Amino acid sequence: TDALGLAVFVVIGVSKALSFGAEPIVAVMMGVLTGCGGGAIRDLLAGEVPMVLRKEIYAFAAMAGGTVYVCLDNYLNTQFVMLLTIVAVLFIRLLSVYKRMSMPRLVLP
Repeated sequence: TDALGLAVFVVIGVSKALSFGAEPIVAVMMGVLTGCGGGAIRDLLAGEVPMVLRKEIYAFAAMAGGTVYVCLDNYLNTQFVMLLTIVAVLFIRLLSVYKRMSMPRLVLP
């Protein structure tokens, strides 16, 4: 359910930013902020460490989904683009959980 919530809020953030005339990169950033910010607030209210601050792939999935939306928005039906974006975010997020993949950690000297 967390992955589905992330995917839906990424779509909402990107589509709303584009409807206000934002540049594509800004729209992707708004989608990432909407998806990850909502999840962070949920985790903080639940008394947990926000998912985006853990080493799991979370923000990358949101960024990839936002990029899918922005790239396909001018070429396909809006509802189909939204569905493809949700599927892309879900696929990346669920694959990373299933395969236990994570982003590399920053090692400081």
